[in-house]
Amino acid sequence: MDKLVVNNITINNLKPTKNTFKNKNNKFSAKGHIGNNKVKIYEVFDQNQGSLMEFMSKNKELSKYLPKLITYNEKFIVEEWIEGKTLKELNYDYKKNFSYSNEVKNIINLMWSLKYDKIVFDYLKYIHIRVNKTYNSNLDNLPIRINHNDLSLDNIIVSAQGLKIIDNEYLGCNTGWILNIKNSFLEEDFIYQNFISTKTLNALWDTRKEWRKTSLKNSRNIKQLLKNFIKKIL
Repeated sequence: MDKLVVNNITINNLKPTKNTFKNKNNKFSAKGHIGNNKVKIYEVFDQNQGSLMEFMSKNKELSKYLPKLITYNEKFIVEEWIEGKTLKELNYDYKKNFSYSNEVKNIINLMWSLKYDKIVFDYLKYIHIRVNKTYNSNLDNLPIRINHNDLSLDNIIVSAQGLKIIDNEYLGCNTGWILNIKNSFLEEDFIYQNFISTKTLNALWDTRKEWRKTSLKNSRNIKQLLKNFIKKIL
C-alpha cells in the first residue's frame, strides 16, 4: 500500500507509524504526505470520532493542544504530523517538575467543560469486551464528558508550538473520563467520589490494566509473526 484516498484527498507515500500498518488495537495507522505536508492517518474506533475531533478543533483554547485536523470520514481521520519528542522520550519527571502536569490538568478540565450532545466511543464498554468481561457496573450517576482515554507520557509531544496530544483515536465523549487521571501521569483526583465508589473505580481500573496486558501481548505476537514472515521470505 502506497496511497489512500479520504474525501477525495490522496495521502501518498504511506508508511506504518511503527512496525506495521496495524497498531496494538489492530487498527490501521500510518504516516504519509499530502503534497509536501506530512500527515498521520488512522482508523477510528467509532464512526463519530471525526465529528468530535472537528468540534474540539473549533475550540480556541483546546485546539492549540491538538494536531490540525485535515479531513475525516466514518472510518479514518487525517491530521497533521507533529514533530517533536514525547514526554516519555524526554524522561519527564512529573514528580519533580509540575509544569507539564499542570498543563495536562488544564487540558482535561477544558475537555470536561465542553458540552457535546452525542456519546462517542464507549471506552469502558470497549475494554470490558476486549478482556471478555461483562460490563455491568452501575455508572448511571456518571455524567458524559469529552475525554482522551490515554493521556500517558508517550501520547503527549513537546513540539515547537508547545504540548500536543497524539493518539487521538482514543478520543471520546462518554463515561470513560472517570479513568482520565489514572490513565495519565497525574496525581489522583478524588472527584470520582461524587459519582461512584472507590471499589467500583478500582474494578474499572483492574479491567483497564487487564486490557493493557492483553493488548501488549497481542502486539508482541503480531511483531513475532511479522518477523517470522520476513525470515521465511528471505
